[in-house]
Amino acid sequence: MNWPRKNDRERYEIEGFIESYKRLKHGRNFIVVETNERPDRIVEDKETGEKFGVELTSEYLSDKSVPDRHMNNKSAQIPDNHQNIDTYEKRILNRIEEKMNKARQGYDLSYPLILSVYLNEYESMYMDEEYWRDFSKRNDSFFDTIDPFVEVVFWPLPNDLVVSVRNNKEQVA
Repeated sequence: MNWPRKNDRERYEIEGFIESYKRLKHGRNFIVVETNERPDRIVEDKETGEKFGVELTSEYLSDKSVPDRHMNNKSAQIPDNHQNIDTYEKRILNRIEEKMNKARQGYDLSYPLILSVYLNEYESMYMDEEYWRDFSKRNDSFFDTIDPFVEVVFWPLPNDLVVSVRNNKEQVA
């Protein structure tokens, strides 16, 4: 199995983000109007014409997850391992912080920025709606500081769940 190239991966992620975003209570129907770096895409709401910058990112349990777990073509049962989930959560928060720092140092801020976090790790199957509500509460002060992002969106989650944490702390699931 070959791992997708960056362009293929980003196309998959923006398409998945757009479909997921529609399912949020405040969801919008976006179309991509520009492909960039810093942020990765400029999207436009089909109804209102409002534009947003979308930065795409994904996170794994470890730097070796892709070759060791995802590319070996072995189907294995993934146990509900709280230590792995805690490790994964820390990596997710670190990735968000990394993206916030990069965005503060040179991203185009012409439009409100949304951070799309593609949770591409098996452990995410144990991160249900209750988990994300607790996650948001435990990291309340962290999410107070997500600027210049106005929102962080986590997807894909079990049962088609999409979670949004906004910098005004309104969580939508």
